[in-house]
Amino acid sequence: VDGPVQPGVTAKDLVLSIVATVGVDGGTGHVIEYQGSAVRALSMEGRMTLCNMSIEAGARAGMVAPDATTVEYLRGRPGLPTGAEFERLALEWLTLGSDEGANFDTELHIEATALAPMITWGTNPGMAMAIDGQLPALEAGNRTAFEYMALEPGASVEGLPIDVVFLGSCTNGRIEDLRSAAQVIRGKTVSDGVRMLVVPGSHDVKREAEVEGLDEVFRRAGAEWREPGCSMCIGMNGDRVDAGKYAASTSNRNFPGRQGPGSRTFLCSPLTAAASAVAGKLSDPRPLLLAEGSRP
Repeated sequence: VDGPVQPGVTAKDLVLSIVATVGVDGGTGHVIEYQGSAVRALSMEGRMTLCNMSIEAGARAGMVAPDATTVEYLRGRPGLPTGAEFERLALEWLTLGSDEGANFDTELHIEATALAPMITWGTNPGMAMAIDGQLPALEAGNRTAFEYMALEPGASVEGLPIDVVFLGSCTNGRIEDLRSAAQVIRGKTVSDGVRMLVVPGSHDVKREAEVEGLDEVFRRAGAEWREPGCSMCIGMNGDRVDAGKYAASTSNRNFPGRQGPGSRTFLCSPLTAAASAVAGKLSDPRPLLLAEGSRP
C-alpha cells in the first residue's frame, strides 16, 4: 500500500479495502505481509489492526517487517533488556524482513491516496465499500446478504439511521483508537436513541485512557464507559444488538447474529463509529475532521 492517505482514512479502512479486494478466502493457506509507504507510516497500533484482521481474508497470519517504529515501540517496555543489550536485539530485529527480491505467491498493489473511509454492508468482512459509495447490484451470491441486512441494491448506506455504536474489540480497542474517536466526539453528544459502548481492549489501555481523561470525554457525550472484554463484539454478557437493529462496530466480524440474534452489523473505523454516533446515522468522518481542522 503506497502513497499518503486522506485525512479520516485509518488502518481499519486499509485492511477492509484489502479484504474486499482479495475476498474472505484470498489468503487461505498463506501469510500476508503488509508493505509499502502507507504501511510504514502507520503506528504500531495501526499495524496491529492490519495483522489482526488478516484472518478475515482467510490468512493464517499477517506481518509487518520490523523497522524503527517497531524498535521505539518496544524500547523501555517491561520484560525487555535496556542499554547495549537492547540495542543488540534491535539490530537483530531489523534483519527480520523479507529478503530483497523474495518471491510471493501473490502481490497486490494499492494506491493509498485513492482510498476512502470504508464500511461493510453485508454478512462478511469482504462485503465492504467506501462509505460514500453505492451498494453493488443484486446477484445470486449476495441476495441473502441483502435480505438479511434489509438493504436495496444500488443504494447508499451513508445516512442510514443506526441504533448502536460499539467502539472496542481486539481489532480497535487500543489507546490510539480511543484517542481518535474521542477527538471526533469531544464536546458533542451521542444522538438521541443511539446507544454507544466504549470498551478498552485491556486494563492497561483503560488506565491510560482514564489518566488522559478520555473516559470523561465519552461519558459527557453520553456513551457508556465499560470494563475491558469482548463485550458486544460477540454479544457477550448481555451486550447485544437487538434483532433487526443496526450497529456501527469497530470489531472484526459482521457475521449474521454475531452481535446478537438477528443483529445487523456495519464494520468501520473508530473515526467512522464516532461520527456515526454523533449523527445518529452512518456518517463519513471527513466532514467533521475538516470542520475541526484535525487529521487523525
